[in-house]
Amino acid sequence: MKSEELLLLVGEIKESQIVLKNIDNLYVSYSPMFTDENKRDLRDAVLLADILCNTYTCVETVLFRISRMFENHLDSQQWHKELLRKMRIEIPGIRKAVLSRESYQLLDELRRFRHFKRYYYDFEYDWSRLDYLRVIYERLAPLIQNELENYLNFLQECVNTDYG
Repeated sequence: MKSEELLLLVGEIKESQIVLKNIDNLYVSYSPMFTDENKRDLRDAVLLADILCNTYTCVETVLFRISRMFENHLDSQQWHKELLRKMRIEIPGIRKAVLSRESYQLLDELRRFRHFKRYYYDFEYDWSRLDYLRVIYERLAPLIQNELENYLNFLQECVNTDYG
C-alpha cells in the first residue's frame, strides 16, 4: 500500500468528519423541537429520521473505504452488517480496529433503523422509537468523531513509517 493511497483515505475521512459535524450542527439546532413533546410534529420526525440515516450512511461510507483499503472481503448478501462487525476487529500487521464495541452497537442500531426506513413509506413515525434512537445518536456522535480522529492518527503513523 502506498503512502499516496493512505493520504487519500485520510482526506476522505476528514471530509466525512466535516459532513458528520454539519449533520450534528443541524441536529443540535433542531434538538429542542425533537425533545419537546408539545412542539414536535411530522416534519420534526422526518428531519430526525433523515439525520439518523444520513449519519449512519456517512459513517458506513468511511468504513467501506477503510475496508476496501485494507481488506476488501465483504459478503455481498449482508455486507452492511459484516462491514460493521469487521471494523471492530484489529487485523494484526494490517490495520487496527476502527470501532469500539460501544460505537459498533450504536451504529448497528442506526443501521437497522436505516434499513427499516428505506422500505417504510408511511409517515406515521413512532416517537418512542425516535426518542430511543435520538439517545443512541447523542451517544454516538462524539464517540465516532473521536474514533475517526484516532484512526486518522493511525493512518498518519502508517504514512510516516511507510506501513504496508
